[in-house]
Amino acid sequence: MIWLIFVFLTGAAVLAVLAPLAARSSSAGDTATDKAFFGEQLAEIERERAEGLLDPADAEGARVEAARRLLRASETDGATAQPSSRKTRVITALATLLLVPALAIPLYYSVGAAGLPDMPLAARLAATPPHADLSAAVAQIEAHLAERPDDGRGFEVVAPFYMRNGRYDDAIHAYGEALRLLGATPTRYAALGEAYVIAAQGEVTPQARRDFEAALALDATDPMSRYYLALGAAQDGDTDKATELWSKLLADAPPDAGYRDLVRGQIEKLRGETIQGTQAGEAGKLSGEGPASEQGKAVAALPKDDQQAFIRSMVERLAGRLAQNGDDVEGWLKLLRACGALSEPEKAKAALKDARKALTGKPADVARIEALAAELKIER
Repeated sequence: MIWLIFVFLTGAAVLAVLAPLAARSSSAGDTATDKAFFGEQLAEIERERAEGLLDPADAEGARVEAARRLLRASETDGATAQPSSRKTRVITALATLLLVPALAIPLYYSVGAAGLPDMPLAARLAATPPHADLSAAVAQIEAHLAERPDDGRGFEVVAPFYMRNGRYDDAIHAYGEALRLLGATPTRYAALGEAYVIAAQGEVTPQARRDFEAALALDATDPMSRYYLALGAAQDGDTDKATELWSKLLADAPPDAGYRDLVRGQIEKLRGETIQGTQAGEAGKLSGEGPASEQGKAVAALPKDDQQAFIRSMVERLAGRLAQNGDDVEGWLKLLRACGALSEPEKAKAALKDARKALTGKPADVARIEALAAELKIER
């Protein structure tokens, strides 16, 4: 479309240059016609005077007036005569037709932006123009969707606006329609799941879980779905699973991923909450019982130094059990966490080395160990 406009403007410029040439040619033709007319008029006056149809005095007056007009036409013809031939005018016209585009196109490429792509509607909405303009644009989209409810792209474009403006039910509907009309993709499932989470004030609802799991079924690396499923595990009280999922996500994240700080903050928050109760309940975990076990409650009642001593004894027993049966990946994970909680980096390094050796041939288990080591910052 833009090139059609350029062609039209170029044509208008060329016509503006050629118009004077055409005007001069027309003026010259008109002058020649006037001269011929007044010449014939003089001849007619002479014939009528010779035939006695005109009084000599009237004939003389008419002849003088016709001669005056003929003289004026002759003067005008001299003033407007073309200084060049028709061939020169043709050459000038052709040169104009060629030179105007030849100069205009390079000039545009030097100062214009021929390669600048159009900004799609989604990008214009994301650019956050003045609120009135944005609202007007969204109103137009809504009117369009009322007439064309099968336009999945329209729903996908307007959904983020609903999210930013707190219209969560509308956002859920829009994301759902986009998913239904445009087809299933990890991004669309994850966006719908996130809309459910935000609408529930941060709670990972069952419906949101189903959407995140559907996204991961299509792409097991989708970071948004992995993040929210880890958040759901943390909300359920399964801190081990949440830490494991976030640690894997952090290990897989590119160095420049914008969500790295968010994930790291969640892990540190979980560790902070866990460490507050770890030294009171670590014994229950290491012994295979839950953190709220009677043994854990009993340890919580001990003085801090006694808690440390008790946990160390449990760690030693766990390490001895793993030395005999190293296939227990959950045991190695517990041992690494305990060493981290006790701030004993040398023991943590030794446990990491033993875990790698014991789990040789089980890449999935080794990956879990490596992810936790990265999270706990255990030196290799």
